[in-house]
Amino acid sequence: FGCLGGTIKIGKSSRSQFPSYAGGVQPRSQASADSLKTVLLPLLISLGYILHVIFWSGTDFGFSNLNNSPRSVSFPVFSARRRNRIQKIRNEVPIQKKMASYARYSSQNQREESIHQQQEVCRQKAISMGHSISSDLEFVDRAVSGTKLNRDGLNQLLESAKNGEFNVLYLYSLSRLARESVITMPILKKLVHTYKIRCICVTEGIDTAVTGWELIASIYSIIHEQFIADLRAAVLRGQEGALLEGFSVGDWCFGYGSEPVPGTEQTRPGRNRKPRMIYVINEEHAEWVNQIFTWYVDEGYSIGRIVRELNRLRAPKDHRSTSDEWHHNLVVGILSNEKYIGLWPWGENQNERDPETGIIRQESRLDEECEKWTRELPHLCIVDTRTFQKAQEMLNANTEKWEKHRRDNGRLNGSSAETNGRRRVKLLHGLLKCAKCGSPFYNTGRRTQCRGARRGTCDVVTSVPMEVLEAMIVEKIGEIINGDELWFDYTLNELIRCYQEYESRVPAAIRGIERVLQQVSQKIERLLDRIEAGDISHDINVRLQRRNEERETLQEQLASLQRGRVQDREAPTAVWLREQLSSMHEDLQVSSPTANESLRNLIGGEIILEEIDIPLRKRKALRGTFRLTAHGVSGEAVNGTPAQNAAEHAKLISIDFIQTDATEIQREVAKEMYDNGEPMKNIAEALNVGRARVTLLLHEAFELLGLEKPDGRQRRWQLDTSHQKPLFHQNIAENVMELFHKNKTYGEIAQQLGVCRNVITAAVKFWHQQKGLPVPDGRSRRKTL
Repeated sequence: FGCLGGTIKIGKSSRSQFPSYAGGVQPRSQASADSLKTVLLPLLISLGYILHVIFWSGTDFGFSNLNNSPRSVSFPVFSARRRNRIQKIRNEVPIQKKMASYARYSSQNQREESIHQQQEVCRQKAISMGHSISSDLEFVDRAVSGTKLNRDGLNQLLESAKNGEFNVLYLYSLSRLARESVITMPILKKLVHTYKIRCICVTEGIDTAVTGWELIASIYSIIHEQFIADLRAAVLRGQEGALLEGFSVGDWCFGYGSEPVPGTEQTRPGRNRKPRMIYVINEEHAEWVNQIFTWYVDEGYSIGRIVRELNRLRAPKDHRSTSDEWHHNLVVGILSNEKYIGLWPWGENQNERDPETGIIRQESRLDEECEKWTRELPHLCIVDTRTFQKAQEMLNANTEKWEKHRRDNGRLNGSSAETNGRRRVKLLHGLLKCAKCGSPFYNTGRRTQCRGARRGTCDVVTSVPMEVLEAMIVEKIGEIINGDELWFDYTLNELIRCYQEYESRVPAAIRGIERVLQQVSQKIERLLDRIEAGDISHDINVRLQRRNEERETLQEQLASLQRGRVQDREAPTAVWLREQLSSMHEDLQVSSPTANESLRNLIGGEIILEEIDIPLRKRKALRGTFRLTAHGVSGEAVNGTPAQNAAEHAKLISIDFIQTDATEIQREVAKEMYDNGEPMKNIAEALNVGRARVTLLLHEAFELLGLEKPDGRQRRWQLDTSHQKPLFHQNIAENVMELFHKNKTYGEIAQQLGVCRNVITAAVKFWHQQKGLPVPDGRSRRKTL
């Protein structure tokens, strides 16, 4: 039966697919082949079916010898069972058809009643056709344009249609489905041809069950698309008229507002007429505009500093802003806006919509086209011309400065993410979080800082090197997992509990999935039987597809559980756990996605950073707090669930990320030498600083200990070195007294010993004090000599 595969042999040639020929004329041999195929194909199929019935039913049509074959014993039994199953399927009640509807309105200015009115029209049409629309199958989209492809209600409609939840779809109008022909027709054809949904459009009278609906739907889809184009032109014409009359068209920016003009509503058509609006200056916002120009032009603030100041002072923003935070582009836009000097352009950009997706992008108009809409409004000036021109010069100079460092697309040059390491996943990626504002910490290069602080919305401005952060966290975790025996014992017990839970849970789960998988396979067999019996409806195909997907999911789950069983895990021991913890600690010392995921599981997902004060320092530091969970080890090892009291046994860890500086080192050295009895002079020489600096360092060291520095003079007398090294006048005291007793004057003694008279006086005084004798008076001695 070669024709069953689409192949007809004619003579010595064979063709499985006929090509198309220009002009629609085929060769005579080709036409003959088509005729033979048209006649022979039904005959051969019928003949094959007759032979099939004769062979499998055992009917005697000259083939009585078939009953003597070994296979004739089992075939009649199988054929009877198959006939009974087919007869049972044919006697089943046919599947109940379900109806759905879709309604939509485009703008928030439209009323909610529009949805109810559309749904009511669809319900009445369904009743007239003997149908009933279920309330849970009424799909809606509120305030969503028909030019957009991605709509929540429409997405739900297509998903339900894919799952075969309804058979007939009612639409108030084809325009409710979409306003773009490239969106309308593909969706409509997908519903009809792919999902086998009958679509009925009440207003246009379109019914996909009627031949020729494609042509009518295509015409109406173009009409609905043209409506959008006409509406756009009408809106532009109305805005241009209001613009030329001096009214507001909603293009005012930060620093301005609008107010109604009484009486102008009388000249406008419509029921809900509103008055025309004119531009006015918002005095509160205008002060901020002037402040921004003052900061930039007069005080020389950078754009980043202006952004931080605006966020710190909680400055208001434009009425179109969706967030309270200021950013770089917003400040630059204010500094370069000509409206602040009374020059109001309009229509510089126009919206262009992608017809296939409905995504809108803005494109610039030509300057010549925008000149006719530019207005001069000197009464709306906020900034003087000189200040504005100075700001433009500064902005242009900054642009020219960095122009040589930019690519053709305007982005700054620099190393790629592959070469500078930004693409590489850091150890602490996504784990650092600010305790004050909740913002994540981001990497500024070598340091990490709160993202809110960069924009001025958070007061936590302290940063810390990433290397210091990673090293201190890994070191602290290593101390806990390798040295804390209480945490180790609890982790081991939790690991054993998870192991036992896993061993008891997985076999039961395998048996449960195998049981469900068997039931799904039986349902698939029954659906295949119905298809073989001639029931090839769309509902059967959808149900068969769903059952096949369900079976594939169950098979994947079963294979995953069976792989876990094949590993033949043994009960965890203390030795095994110490090896795993040691290996984990080694993995954490290298930044990688695996190390990041292991650390995330180990600490529960985040590290909270807060700003703290450091004694005797003006600069603040960061303190990190996180919890070391036992389940981060046990759950990852055996896929167990955490215990109910797991949070109570989590190890709370707090780390102060304080870097040791030169001052702290000097303070420690000075205190150590001071405690060892070194005099201030020796401490100053060792630190290569002055004695005043040593005194300050010692005061700070005692202050950190909560003590008061002892008096320096008392300490000098207590030091042993003050008596071990006598002074010069003490060393020559005996020689001086020897000459003194020879009735030599102080001047003669000084001349003979080669010293000054003051040294002689000190030596004589020292000698008499040592002997306990009164010190002689110099003038009386001179008179006696």
